[in-house]
Amino acid sequence: MSHPSYPPAPQNDAGSGVPQVPAAPYAYGGQFQGGAQPGYQPGPASGPYGTTGGAVPAKSFMTTWILALLLGGLGVDRFYLGKIGTGIAKLLTAGGFGIWSIVDLIITLTGNARDKEGRPLAGYLENKKKAWIITIVVWFAGVIVGIVSTALSFTLFAAAVQQGRTTPAAPLPSASQGPLVPSPGTANEANSFTVDVDDSTKVKVGVVDSLYTNEIPSMSYMKPANGGFLVVEVSWETLTGTSFASSTNFQAFDADGKEGELLFLTEDLGSLPMGSVATGEVKQGVIAFDIKNGPTKIVVTDVYGDEAATFTLTPPAGQ
Repeated sequence: MSHPSYPPAPQNDAGSGVPQVPAAPYAYGGQFQGGAQPGYQPGPASGPYGTTGGAVPAKSFMTTWILALLLGGLGVDRFYLGKIGTGIAKLLTAGGFGIWSIVDLIITLTGNARDKEGRPLAGYLENKKKAWIITIVVWFAGVIVGIVSTALSFTLFAAAVQQGRTTPAAPLPSASQGPLVPSPGTANEANSFTVDVDDSTKVKVGVVDSLYTNEIPSMSYMKPANGGFLVVEVSWETLTGTSFASSTNFQAFDADGKEGELLFLTEDLGSLPMGSVATGEVKQGVIAFDIKNGPTKIVVTDVYGDEAATFTLTPPAGQ
């Protein structure tokens, strides 16, 4: 019996009768040609402490650190990082009274500072050790300078005080006493008179000497506002009861009726000692007024501050 004939089956390279699988198409219609495909290539300097891949490079760690160290109190470091608002606030508060400046410097040194975009600073890992060393040296030097300056200031102050204690003040120049016209006190002897300071207390006030000068020794920093200083050396003796002596017991008025300014002299200039004066006790000292030269009305007040007695004093001409 005859059999029909069929065409032979196609053969593959291995000679088997299984048909060959066509190659898979490559993306976008191309044929895959084999071989390793190129992998992802990262952008330049995308590390955590380097320049980011954006168009604007990250801010410099070294620049930020130097600005924070030297000009942190003015907020310059924050202006550099683009943080204008907090930079102005830092400037107006003098670096948050110094505290904010220190905090920002430490944040920068520890690598936690960021610019306004939130990016880390470039060059931190390479320069952090150097920055820490220089900062510590600068801080230590500042402490030493502060200690030396304080010690020097105390030394100079102590020397000035000691000089003031050991160097006697120049005496007030002497001049002839002008005429006294006591009123309403009664003069018991030349240039002295009795004053009732209260109902039971009487004192005797005397003028030992007087002068008019443009400068008081050891108080040259004081400049007269009315032409010069009237200096009067007085004695204060309690006759009955117990009185209180003080330069504030005296007032002075020039020829135009203008009151002179009472000066509070230091003890080394012989100011009238202030304090209680018992019966028979005498205190003597100097009182002074910034007043115009010429005939001067001197008023002695009572314990209530009212006028108790007056006399006219004319300083020597030409003084």
